[in-house]
This record gives sequence, C-alpha cells and structure tokens, in this order.
Amino acid sequence: MYRNQDGFSYPLTLTIILAALFLLTIQLDQFISEKRIVNQAETVIMQEYYLLCSFKKTEKMLSENIDPDKSGIFSFKNGSVSYEISPVATSLIQITFKTKIGSDKEISGYAYYDTDLQKMIKWIEKN
Repeated sequence: MYRNQDGFSYPLTLTIILAALFLLTIQLDQFISEKRIVNQAETVIMQEYYLLCSFKKTEKMLSENIDPDKSGIFSFKNGSVSYEISPVATSLIQITFKTKIGSDKEISGYAYYDTDLQKMIKWIEKN
C-alpha cells in the first residue's frame, strides 16, 4: 500500500496551501484598496465641510456689517481655508475660497454675496 501512493499527499497539500495564499492575497489587496478609498472620501468630506463653514462665517461677517479684510484665513483642526473678497458690482461681492488639508489637492470655491439682500446668492465649488 505504501508503494501505490505515487506522491499524492505532497501535491495535494501544496495545492491547498497555494490556493489559501492566493485567497489571502486577494483579500489583503481588497482591504488595502477599501482603506485607501475610505481615507480619500474622508478627506473630501472634510474639505467640503471646511468650505461650507467658511461660507457661513464669511456670510455672517458680511451680514453683521463687520468690514472684513480683503483676504484672510480660517484655521481648522486639520487644515485651513483662505479667502479673498473682491467687489463685482455696487451690491455684489465675490469671495474666493481655497481649502487646503495636509498634502492633499487644494480645492477652491466661489461665493457671491448680495449686500442688498445680505446673504449669499450663489456659490460654486471647483475641484
């Protein structure tokens, strides 16, 4: 009986081990990809939140008739938003925002504030 095995155990064991390693490699690659996507999504959401907070802070400054600087920076926990204010018409002000978080790509946004209505009438986010 020993002579009739013809090397059956070793190839079977090797095949099972290689299949397990292959599946483990696929799972690891998927985990790393998902983790990278989650980190990127978190950064994008944080950038959008910082941009929205800056819109609201600037709108509040302008509506309370506080004469803001022509440019400035709002600092947050993980990044900052710089802004520049420039008049477009007699009752229209354009505010340019640039959001920077760490070493990620900078995103910018534009908002238009109507001094007669005392509120933001339009905002655009550019990536």
